[in-house]
Amino acid sequence: TRDIVVSAQASGAVQPDTTVEVKSKASGEILQIMSETGATVERGQILIKIDPRTPRNSVAQASAQVEASKAALQVAETNKKRSDELFESRAITQQEHDQAVLDFANAKANLVSAQVALENASIQLEDVDVKAPISGTIIEKDVERGQVIASAISNVSGGTVLMRMANLQLVQVYTLVDETDIGKIQPG
Repeated sequence: TRDIVVSAQASGAVQPDTTVEVKSKASGEILQIMSETGATVERGQILIKIDPRTPRNSVAQASAQVEASKAALQVAETNKKRSDELFESRAITQQEHDQAVLDFANAKANLVSAQVALENASIQLEDVDVKAPISGTIIEKDVERGQVIASAISNVSGGTVLMRMANLQLVQVYTLVDETDIGKIQPG
């Protein structure tokens, strides 16, 4: 006696289980590409550097706005204290006092708004370094140095696809097996 080996043949494709499109949150010119097709990268590794001038200018402008808002808040706070004292001694009207209180509240709101703008500008500056979203292999590179790309979050089209990455640790085989042979297929 002997074993009879029954086989089935079919052509197909081996594909990764997980494929990720790498896009940028920042728009601008690509200054440097740090990885090429076929390279294995770790999650968080910098893949592409985008021109940081515009986000850097936004950070400087937002920082200056925070400083101006802090100064305006100090002035409004001093005016409010003065107004409180004058209102207690009945030297100013209720309306003048209320205006000082309103100016103080507006100055506080402007400071918070400026701080939020600074934080958002700082985030945009960090986004000029496109990092790998997963650990895996770069299977396709769609851009070159010098190309101007569109942001994935501020563009209606969804932004420019920079690269495609895949985790090649887990793959699947896609194939069409003849219906007469499918019964012969089993794990292993």
